[in-house]
Amino acid sequence: MTRWAVPLGLTAIVAAASLVALGPPDWVGARDFFLSGQPTVASAVGASKLTLSALALALFGWALARTVRAAARRVGGWRRRTVVGALTLLAGLLVLAAGVGHHLSAQTVVLDGGSLKEANQLLAR
Repeated sequence: MTRWAVPLGLTAIVAAASLVALGPPDWVGARDFFLSGQPTVASAVGASKLTLSALALALFGWALARTVRAAARRVGGWRRRTVVGALTLLAGLLVLAAGVGHHLSAQTVVLDGGSLKEANQLLAR
């Protein structure tokens, strides 16, 4: 039973990490992305959050179902474990890539050495 607990625990960690890194799925943004004629960047981000969260939860469900089935049968297959491990790794890498993309797309402050006149003009707007 312990050899099934590791994949189950890892996929639970991936699912939890996706919720922590990405936040809860944006249902409205995902709906706008999939149903509107002109999707926006915000709706694309919402759709990607929903897709990655669904993937992580599906992998967790798959690992849970396999654990229950293996406990009932007490039979294992190395190929299935390899596929589950590879999919768990893929989901983790997707969550990591989404987190990196989220941090890289954050608004940045340009810190160049403008003149006092330029600064006053910007503040006057």
